[in-house]
Amino acid sequence: MTVSTRVEGVCATAFEPLRDLLASHLADGTDLGASVAVVHDGELVVDLWGGEARPGVPWEEDTVVMVWSVSKPMAALTTLVLADRGEIDLDAPVAS
Repeated sequence: MTVSTRVEGVCATAFEPLRDLLASHLADGTDLGASVAVVHDGELVVDLWGGEARPGVPWEEDTVVMVWSVSKPMAALTTLVLADRGEIDLDAPVAS
């Protein structure tokens, strides 16, 4: 069974370069399968997927994946935003 590397889903015109990048990565083997969603100003502007979820199985709109350590960068980013706003002190003890 051959799985298509075609990118499926919806993408706002302003974000078409992201569709092109995903298509390029699937075509050249950089990624075997992937999905990406972007919410901008509260609106879903990108919801794309393509390639294989696992060998011989196409990536679908609702493919479930393990995200592993994706929460660590989000927690760090949240902490830095709060520090930038002066809402937390990076030098304060964790207990405070």
